[in-house]
Amino acid sequence: MWEGNTYVPLRFLAEGIGANVTWDQASQTAWVKAGTVTLTFWVGKNVMEINGKQKEIGAPVILKDGRTQVPLRFITELLGWDVKWNEADGSIALTKSMEKNKRNGYGYSHASIRR
Repeated sequence: MWEGNTYVPLRFLAEGIGANVTWDQASQTAWVKAGTVTLTFWVGKNVMEINGKQKEIGAPVILKDGRTQVPLRFITELLGWDVKWNEADGSIALTKSMEKNKRNGYGYSHASIRR
């Protein structure tokens, strides 16, 4: 949590969905490549690029403990997840509806994060 925003390590999230991450220390730039999509993030900026098109992310990308951290809400919503904040217990629930498939019909993925 930083300045009212919850952050998640970019590499952890990206590699968790099978994307490749490249980091350039000199420019403090991270690239995430997933299929034909390339995401570019710069430490200290509140914008990023998706295949060369700039997008506001609502809060700056930060470097904490040697890890590039991105705002959780922005990156999860970009990836199609719904974010719900539970102020009472400080938890965050992430849900994503899944496309109908032959093996299990309709379904939902769910993840929870506690601060």
